[in-house]
Amino acid sequence: MSLLGFDTHRAVKALCEAGATEPLAEAVVETVGDAIGGNVATKTDIADAKTDLEASIVEVKTDLEVSIVEVKTDLAESKAALKADIDRVETTLRAEIAEVRTDLKTDIAEVRTEVAEVRTEIAEVRTEVAGVRTEVANVRAELKADIGRVEAGIGGLEARLYRQLWLMAAGIVGLTVALVKLIG
Repeated sequence: MSLLGFDTHRAVKALCEAGATEPLAEAVVETVGDAIGGNVATKTDIADAKTDLEASIVEVKTDLEVSIVEVKTDLAESKAALKADIDRVETTLRAEIAEVRTDLKTDIAEVRTEVAEVRTEIAEVRTEVAGVRTEVANVRAELKADIGRVEAGIGGLEARLYRQLWLMAAGIVGLTVALVKLIG
């Protein structure tokens, strides 16, 4: 008997040569043969396993193909939803940018108006300053003229005062001489 390359006759002979009795050797070989035989696959077992494996592979391929289709569908849906979200955000941003531009243009126009008003006020202040400078120059000139007249007047008063003093001194001297003549 041979079991997938296991020579049972040779195994019994080897056990007997080792000191086992023939019935013991046959029993051991039979037990080992049954153990090996129970775990050894036959061609039919292999063919069935191959058929089952091929069926499993086909089933896995089918499942993978279905999964791939589902993933592609999910990706397409996600892509479409993402594009819609991006379009919505883009539209919102464009509207907000347009609003900001309008607000900025309005603000810039207001600032330009305010700058023009400030420039006008500065020009008015400059005109007023020029007028004040002219008035100050006129007042200075008038003051110089007045000071000149006052100084001339003071000079004239001084001269008249000296003349009066001389006249008084002469009168006192004349009175003193007359008194000395009268007394003397």
